[in-house]
Amino acid sequence: MKKSSLMLKSLLYLLLSWLTGVVIAFFFPMTYQMYGAAMCFVFGFCSVGAAVCLYADLCYKAGGKMSSRHLKEPAGPNEKHFGAAIGAVPTAINYIYVIILYLSKFGVIKYDFFPVYKTLTFYFMPLTYLFAPSHLEYNDAGSSYTVNVAAQDLSAGAMILVTVLPLIFIITCWAAYYIGYEHIDLKEKILYGGKSSK
Repeated sequence: MKKSSLMLKSLLYLLLSWLTGVVIAFFFPMTYQMYGAAMCFVFGFCSVGAAVCLYADLCYKAGGKMSSRHLKEPAGPNEKHFGAAIGAVPTAINYIYVIILYLSKFGVIKYDFFPVYKTLTFYFMPLTYLFAPSHLEYNDAGSSYTVNVAAQDLSAGAMILVTVLPLIFIITCWAAYYIGYEHIDLKEKILYGGKSSK
């Protein structure tokens, strides 16, 4: 498998993670209104977990294949850490969104980017509700409508959260690729503490 194709796959997997997040985010707001912050963790675990599983599977298999290929070819000293490069693709894209959000918060750009940020990062959206939940308001006719927190009103906790979350991609990809490259048996490590089961 060529490294260039892995980088392209990494981009496509971000789109797949987003589509998975769309489905989860569709059901999240109604459950949040009924059950509160607990749903942030439940849906956040599902949406982020889906992205983690997708990228972990990609990088674990890629690491195993690259390791097998290098049984006959000399590997570079950083070959086993190539997963970090795969993870840098979704991480960098998400940090573009984060930078724009910072610019919006501090008034550098006169546009409320937070609703757009949540749309672009549906896989993180339930977790953002921990610090910046949307809320329902009612008009004179009794109809409800959703009000988003404005970017300029985001708390320090919300900004820290959105700054840290993209690192999930690079950490997942690095770890999964390394485990695949080194042919580490996680089941044996967990169940037997690294000792042989025999």
